[in-house]
Amino acid sequence: MTGAPKVLRRAEWAWPTKPVHLEVIAHEVPDTDKPPLLFLHGLGHAAWCYAQNWQAAAAERGYSSYAMSYRGHGGSGGQNELRRSTLRDYVHDVLQVITTLPQPPVVVAHSLGTLVAQRLLQRYPARAGVLMTPIPAGGIPGTMVQGMRRKPIDFTKAVLGATLQFSADDLFADLPPEVARDYVSRIGRESPWAQYAMLRPERLRPLLCPMLVLGAEEDRLVAAADVQRCARALGTEPVWVPGGHDVMLDGSWRAALDAVLDWVDMNCPPGAPLAGAREMPPLQVTFQ
Repeated sequence: MTGAPKVLRRAEWAWPTKPVHLEVIAHEVPDTDKPPLLFLHGLGHAAWCYAQNWQAAAAERGYSSYAMSYRGHGGSGGQNELRRSTLRDYVHDVLQVITTLPQPPVVVAHSLGTLVAQRLLQRYPARAGVLMTPIPAGGIPGTMVQGMRRKPIDFTKAVLGATLQFSADDLFADLPPEVARDYVSRIGRESPWAQYAMLRPERLRPLLCPMLVLGAEEDRLVAAADVQRCARALGTEPVWVPGGHDVMLDGSWRAALDAVLDWVDMNCPPGAPLAGAREMPPLQVTFQ
């Protein structure tokens, strides 16, 4: 089959990912013609961070949504194996959830979850992808410099394998202190292998759907230069919204959600064909 892309599946065949129970919080809208939203969380977070504000508000605009927790996070299984989990395991988890959805979703990812989404969308032609306060696949030099200046001890420990510790100031710009402290207390552990993936440059194939890159104006974790780099790599420009790193929880969460849904309304009208599906040539799958 001349010219067909080759998809190598050696790792999936030789080292299959162990199945686990996955937590999915569903907020469904009956009889909607809008594509479902699949929410992917960031480092140490879980499905709760979208269930707090965004899912009910998205339903008001006609969107069914599904917030999932990767293995080892939230209410998902695999807690005891979290330290050995990798981004490949997280991508596997997302694909398992996608197979249960009524139609291809818009994948909405935050922070570390944007690396999961970028790996996923190389293979899977979703309706669209949204990367919020993203981690570019090419590495995070600006973020590392910024982090080592602000929190040298915490960032050094994270590089050595400890879960990166967050404070309210790291994540939020305009929340009451008691609410911010409650959210921070709900953040759990992260796999060191997933954290290492943020530091390792990776060259990605073109993604298969329309993409939105969203930056937060007061983000104290991901450097603005890295948000710009991520957008340039995808051939687009970032959209900036008010608030801190956790745009789905900060006091300005509704402005961030409206920016996402306005873009989805424009780029994923009801009945539109799945972007990239017609153009995908047949795949030649080989085991090596």
